[in-house]
Amino acid sequence: MASLGEGIERGDMTVLLCCGVDLRVGEGRNWVMAGYRSFLFPGSEVSDSLCVLDARESHHLVRVFRARVGASVDLLDGKGAVYHGMLAKADAKAAQVQVESVERFERSKQSICLLQSMPKGKAMDLILRIATEIGVARVQPIFTDQGERQIKGERLESKMEKWRINMIESCKQCGLPFLPELAEPMDLADWLAQSSPAGLKVVASLEAGSQTLKAVLESADSPEAVVVAVGPEGDFSASEYTALRDSGFKPVRLGRYVLRAETAVAYLLSVVDQFDGDLD
Repeated sequence: MASLGEGIERGDMTVLLCCGVDLRVGEGRNWVMAGYRSFLFPGSEVSDSLCVLDARESHHLVRVFRARVGASVDLLDGKGAVYHGMLAKADAKAAQVQVESVERFERSKQSICLLQSMPKGKAMDLILRIATEIGVARVQPIFTDQGERQIKGERLESKMEKWRINMIESCKQCGLPFLPELAEPMDLADWLAQSSPAGLKVVASLEAGSQTLKAVLESADSPEAVVVAVGPEGDFSASEYTALRDSGFKPVRLGRYVLRAETAVAYLLSVVDQFDGDLD
């Protein structure tokens, strides 16, 4: 897959991938706009005939992307509906989109929850982008012994808002109809005590005796709910592994090498997603 801003050759045309925009470049530097994507935040006015974007999305669409009246726009509500239409009023504070059709998607029968130890640094940004693009239903950040434990209060609230915006931008970039739920971070012990989700539960494990992920998934008989737990760079502690096993988590190994947390998330979620019966 090309990264942001890279070009993909398609016949006599190059496609530039931008966040929320698909720009097609033909011969002679003649640019043809294929469409924009915007997100319907709570401040938006939504109907099956006309949508008015909130100030933030209006600014991005009209000022940042310089969309003009008549441009094709897809509006995502993050709940499965995609409104296809055209820009009727290029107002930077309240852009109006005339709706031409509404496409409603069904969620996958398999619901995936990512139980993610809070990593140090900026790794969580990438982890959430990966989880959103692969299509998890929920992300539950957890505090663990060797992960990030210092984020709290206003700093945590600021981080949560930034993470939600990043997830929304991933939906816009990829045209995803569903925005995953991002839960408030909590201690692993508290989550295990309060939650008893049904279905398959696996934890990426460096412990001896862990099964392969493939073997566990093949024996699980297409569960409708899957919880995948990924530890921090320093791994889960021995007591945390014990608590996870006692709560029904199956330790699985991810290949032959030790992976970074971000890579482990991509590996786990991608393989689990391929065992989804909806993909048959």
